[in-house]
Amino acid sequence: MRNEPTDVAVLLRTEHAVARVLASAQGEDDAHPRLLAAIGEALAWNFGALWTPTDARGSALRCAHTWVSGAAVAAFAETSRSVTLAAGTGLPGEVWQTGRPAWIADAAEHPRSLPRSHAADAAGLRSAFAFPVRGAGEVLAVMEFFAATRAAPDEELLATVTSLGSQIGQFVGRCRAEQDVRESDARKTAILNAAFDCIVTMDGEGNIVEVNAATERTFGYNAEEMVGRELAELMIPPGKLRDDHRRGLRLYMDTGASRIVGHPVELTAMRADGSTFPVELAVTRPDLPGPALFCGYLRDVTERRRAERALQGMAEEQAALRRVATAVAAEVEPERLFGLIAEEVGRALDAGIGNILRYSGDGTALVMGVWSEGAGTIPVGTTLDLDGDTIAPTIWRTHRPARYDSLEGKTGALADQLRSTGIKAAVGAPVIFGGDLWGAVIISSDDAPFPPEAEFRVGDFADLAAQAIANAQARKELAASRVRIVEASDAERRRLERNLHDGAQQRLVATSLAVRMAARRVTDNPALRTMLDGAGDELTLALEELRELARGLHPAVLSDHGLCAAIEAVADRAPVPVTVDVPVGERLPETIEAAAYFVVCEALTNVAKYAHASEARVRVERSDGHAQVEVVDDGVGGADESGGSGLRGLADRVEALGGRLVVTSPAGQGTTVRAQLPVC
Repeated sequence: MRNEPTDVAVLLRTEHAVARVLASAQGEDDAHPRLLAAIGEALAWNFGALWTPTDARGSALRCAHTWVSGAAVAAFAETSRSVTLAAGTGLPGEVWQTGRPAWIADAAEHPRSLPRSHAADAAGLRSAFAFPVRGAGEVLAVMEFFAATRAAPDEELLATVTSLGSQIGQFVGRCRAEQDVRESDARKTAILNAAFDCIVTMDGEGNIVEVNAATERTFGYNAEEMVGRELAELMIPPGKLRDDHRRGLRLYMDTGASRIVGHPVELTAMRADGSTFPVELAVTRPDLPGPALFCGYLRDVTERRRAERALQGMAEEQAALRRVATAVAAEVEPERLFGLIAEEVGRALDAGIGNILRYSGDGTALVMGVWSEGAGTIPVGTTLDLDGDTIAPTIWRTHRPARYDSLEGKTGALADQLRSTGIKAAVGAPVIFGGDLWGAVIISSDDAPFPPEAEFRVGDFADLAAQAIANAQARKELAASRVRIVEASDAERRRLERNLHDGAQQRLVATSLAVRMAARRVTDNPALRTMLDGAGDELTLALEELRELARGLHPAVLSDHGLCAAIEAVADRAPVPVTVDVPVGERLPETIEAAAYFVVCEALTNVAKYAHASEARVRVERSDGHAQVEVVDDGVGGADESGGSGLRGLADRVEALGGRLVVTSPAGQGTTVRAQLPVC
């Protein structure tokens, strides 16, 4: 084993070799292999490797570069490149974890297991040392070297390579910082060139320093033509605006006061061909050392201004559509709704007249809605003959939007009638309902023609008119369907009640009588008589339960004797006194009677279960085509219509018949259940 320390001259040669590499290397990747070779050759060792972390946490190391002296250790280099070492494992892992250099005098006799010991032994490698590459207070990598001879730890050598590790770490940190700067500059340039807005950098003299690609596209210059030139001369129209820019820049540089810096404005800019256009400009001054720099962010707002004007018109049109849609949703009566649509479409498109027509299928159309702003018009209810080639006949024939910009050359009685009202131009769109032509929405002008495609904008209002018609039809069909469902349900209830009464109930009565007669005839068997008496009692209870079930389905007394008798029967069974005020006059329709009955039953059931009331009142009256049902108690209140299925189910039944159920139940003040049911 070699015990003498490394010669000082060798150490100096090693330091110089490292310094030469660091001075000439083009970067980190160029320096690492050369550093391994420089250190290994200067020290006359046989193998060198650079270990770097596999991830940002540094949980493991991989061999990034190797250097070998002689073919004998090539296999060991291959093994090193194929393994990954956890922190604290092997010589590189130990140095990575501790941050201190380490020495192995003989890998074959090392007290701890080394991952590559067999490969090192096969390559004839014995001694090894490793040192950390440090930068900015952290370990960046680990360098290790192996020799074929056994060598005792050399403190001078370890001190030298530790110092070299710091120098190498500083170089690596500098390379990475420079790379970060290059990448940052590249990202900045890419971001600036990807921006849709123009970005211009100007110095304190008013000269252009830098521009992005959008500036080149927008102003018609390339970057070389702009950089170094005065911004005002290239981009601002001659005259007051250019003079104001120069004066404002001088004022800012002298006093720091500006109406532009930090205050976005809209101005006029000039292209290379001398044409002008509106721009939105924001100017900032970056907080940078050195001479003043300004960043201008410009956006061509030509399209935006055009869009704003169009948007204003669209906003007014959309507001009109919303008002119409609100009226449609509010189920406004058709006569008023058609008038509203005619007015809104007329105002939205600056027309003098708006009309809603309904085609009759016989070559005529009926005027359903009219709006006019001072111009003459055709009154609601007028029947029009669909002759000629004006808007209404054209839509009737084609089922498509139509327009004319002048009545000149138009023939027919309808054209003459329109001329008499002063109409000169018109557009219209069909109202399609259920796939068929229902009518048309038409606007007319006694002045200039309508803008292009106005007929398609009228189509939006026509669609709402169709929706209103569809909604009205759907509501009508839904109401009829719900009434049919309730009527079918009530009919089925009555059928079940009759079947129970005429079938199962009668059989139970007969069976009960037979059991009791049999019991009376048994005199010599007390046990059997007791069993028969018990069976008779059970049959009596079953019969009562069956009667209660039948009453719940549809009480016979309601069908046979009317609502008053049925409610009085319910009141008699209530656990609290119930006052009943129900007229005995003309009977209500069956479905209305059933709904009123079940409202009273459910309300009195809730009184019995939850109200803790001392009394209740039931009142039914008929007025203005409605039956009013009211159940009032003096209980604790606090009932919630949405809290259970009983009241909610009743509300559905009442609403299905076109009525309304309202529950008023303030805490401590009793509960009032009111139902309003249509009877005509």
